[in-house]
Amino acid sequence: MTPLLVRLRVAVLRPSAARLARVVLDVAVACVLFWSAHSVYRGSTGVPQVCDSAYSMAAAERLATTGSLELTSAVPADAAARRAIPGWQAGGDLPYHVIRHPANSEHLFYGYPLGSVVLSAPWVKHYSSRGLSAFDADGHLSYAAEREIQVRVASRVAAGLVVLLYVVGRAVLPTWAAALVAAALAFGSPVWSTLARALWSHTWAVVWVTAAVGLLFAARRVTRPTWRSDLLLGAGLGTCLFWAVFCRQHAVFSGLAVCAYLLLWHRRVLAFTILGGGAWVTTLVAASLSVFGTPTPPSVYTAGVIDGRDVADRFFWLMCSPSRGLLVYCPFLLVVGAMLVSFRRTLPDRPLLVPAVLAVSAHTALFSCYNGWHAGWSYGPRYFCDVLPWFALTTIIAVRGLLADTDRGRKTLAGSAFVAAFVWGVWVHGRGANSIAAWMWNDRATAVGDESAVKEWRHPQFLAGVTFEVRPDGSVHDLR
Repeated sequence: MTPLLVRLRVAVLRPSAARLARVVLDVAVACVLFWSAHSVYRGSTGVPQVCDSAYSMAAAERLATTGSLELTSAVPADAAARRAIPGWQAGGDLPYHVIRHPANSEHLFYGYPLGSVVLSAPWVKHYSSRGLSAFDADGHLSYAAEREIQVRVASRVAAGLVVLLYVVGRAVLPTWAAALVAAALAFGSPVWSTLARALWSHTWAVVWVTAAVGLLFAARRVTRPTWRSDLLLGAGLGTCLFWAVFCRQHAVFSGLAVCAYLLLWHRRVLAFTILGGGAWVTTLVAASLSVFGTPTPPSVYTAGVIDGRDVADRFFWLMCSPSRGLLVYCPFLLVVGAMLVSFRRTLPDRPLLVPAVLAVSAHTALFSCYNGWHAGWSYGPRYFCDVLPWFALTTIIAVRGLLADTDRGRKTLAGSAFVAAFVWGVWVHGRGANSIAAWMWNDRATAVGDESAVKEWRHPQFLAGVTFEVRPDGSVHDLR
């Protein structure tokens, strides 16, 4: 073999070997992240947070086993038995998650967004075939089985989300940094304290929005866009955004923010995104007309909850209240904001900050106008789970800016603050995932009113079980 051929062979094989090694390393890290996150999520000892999502697994099982979404036979006809179902409300004589459709008929359906129902159906069918059913021996709704199924599915979906966060981070970060950011978000954010504790409508929606963020990074790395590449990216984005909104309507703000970004930087991708999303919407309308006789599935949501009152006051407490404040439970966002400013000259992919700012701003504005901004029975800033993928994006970009900066003192200060913020985050979200007392703090809100409870600095939710306990009647017992 001539020296020239040897050099060519080396030039071809060495990069391939290096790429293969990187892929193997990434797969190994992803497996470790999934296993670690799932083990922690599944082993968490707090109360399963099955609230608004209750009976979604029953609907999923009915869909998977019979092809129907109707729950009429699953709700007992006996009035006393109905009153015993968790979530029962006197007004409709049903659990608040279940809705009659058409109105005043006897046909009953799950009334919250059906995206999670459809996506979870394969998991639920798997459990059902092995004896774990969301229905009791009489074929009625089983809240205990519902909780068990939801925690199992949610822990796996949330662990998958952690892997996805790592994959997104690898777009701009070295392996160790992407793994660090993914682990920090896995245990120092509402992923642990909310998304993994039950199949909230946020859980699946956040996965799809995160996938959309990953595709935005991918679009910026296509050096020579073609019709084919733009078609694939647009179809992928349209699919991700449709399913995110199908799981939780509030994801529409993320969808609009992505479209605004594409309008500025990737117009052809935008066209394919609209076509891709439109195809899914058309399919949904056709399916809904066939199943329900209406263009959209029945919903428990009603108009009138956005009243626009006390907007500034609500915004302040959404940010800083002791039991719902975003910056109290996720102070890393303050550090990330400071890093974005300090390292602005070395930030990669700065245009991607545009959709992040738009999505978070619109989402925050909505809940500042919402008369239920306090989020009911939950832990911490549950409503901000919807925009967690954008928090992840800004964190990834900020960390890359830190790594590229040359000022050692500034990097040390920012890195120390970043680690300290996440140490707090791990502790406070660990409380939400593992403390029964922290969950039962919600009895306080029931007794004195949601707004009064979430504003009490003397009794913040994360300290329930540490310095005080809330009794079932909502009174406070001091432990000190």
